[in-house]
Amino acid sequence: MSSTPSSTRPSLIERTLLYQLWQDFRTRWRFKFSLPKVERVTLEGVQLEVKGLSSVMKNNLLLGRYEVQERLLAQQFLRPEDTVLEVGGAIGFIGLFCQIRVGITRYTTVEANPGTVERLKRNYEINGRTPNVLNLALAASDGMVTLNIGNEFWENSLVAGSGGRSVQVPGVSLTTLVSRMDYSPTAFIMDIEGAEQYVDFRQLPASVRKIIVELHPGFIGHAATYRIVGDLLNLGFHVEREEGGTFLFLRS
Repeated sequence: MSSTPSSTRPSLIERTLLYQLWQDFRTRWRFKFSLPKVERVTLEGVQLEVKGLSSVMKNNLLLGRYEVQERLLAQQFLRPEDTVLEVGGAIGFIGLFCQIRVGITRYTTVEANPGTVERLKRNYEINGRTPNVLNLALAASDGMVTLNIGNEFWENSLVAGSGGRSVQVPGVSLTTLVSRMDYSPTAFIMDIEGAEQYVDFRQLPASVRKIIVELHPGFIGHAATYRIVGDLLNLGFHVEREEGGTFLFLRS
């Protein structure tokens, strides 16, 4: 049986009821009064406008808890010479991270929510960059689709019932999406909150050698998750790394 190092044990003061009440008060004050006033944060050298976001989201950003797995895999496996297609760009953090920290210069972002696209554009502007962004949803086929929108900017999905309201947005297949790019992507990044189940990965161009994708078995079920992994294995990819549900697939 291992013992707890004395340096990690709570002190006598920290074990008192008064101390715990004080910590609870500080937390409540932070979320109710301090965080709502925060309008901009910097994470990994990327400036982000956060005005209007929830206190929970602001807290995650300030503590560095946002897109931890994606940025770890991007920093370790992407290179400046990579050309990237990102689907599910959200507020632009991963795209800006890849361009500012990794040094990638050819980067296309796809984001389905029109409101989120506007925030993404503002974040690029405050970082002195111009986004190559397409306001589209990646879908099984071309045509208008229903996007379900939740309370947080990342709670957008084509999965039925995942949001409190919905909007109609243009959807495109992966083949159509790639045809609109002016270069062939070597890396594909995707986080689309369960809609990955509708993607035909056979439409990935042969130029793609790296895939960073967050899978959502809670939305799509384990069978659909395993099918996606199997489809990518059949296309010559292998699982190089998995971090908290975010996978890195590579092929030679």
